[in-house]
Amino acid sequence: MATDINMLKELITTRIATNITTVQDVTNYDKTVFKGFPAVTVTCSGNENDFWSTAENQRVFTFIIRIYIQLTNKPALDLVSDNAKDAAEAIMGRVVSEIIDTFDNFYTFNNAADFCRAIPSSWGYAQVGEGWCRTAEIKLQVTKSFTLT
Repeated sequence: MATDINMLKELITTRIATNITTVQDVTNYDKTVFKGFPAVTVTCSGNENDFWSTAENQRVFTFIIRIYIQLTNKPALDLVSDNAKDAAEAIMGRVVSEIIDTFDNFYTFNNAADFCRAIPSSWGYAQVGEGWCRTAEIKLQVTKSFTLT
């Protein structure tokens, strides 16, 4: 059975929207103006295929989960108070931990995948429509074996 990228992305988006109650806005595309924060976007960044035989291969689909927490609506990041940065850091730690935990418990994606690889994240800052945000990017790699029948 072939794996549908859009179906996997929908499973990821729904899982976050359902299980991570602190998230205010979840979309399955790169959005820059959000309904609330923390906000999450889910996009596919590519896939890999490992050839096993003429009838089998292993597909790895990489999804990027981006988390945004608003720091300020001002145009300069250096205008953000230490209190706002401290609060955003604590919220980001909680949201990233919850997302990692939810996929540790959902690694076969309702049998749409064989497994999910270990889930790394990287953190930074970005300017979006609402101003500056603390951001995190989680790399979710979903693996599915494909056998030609």
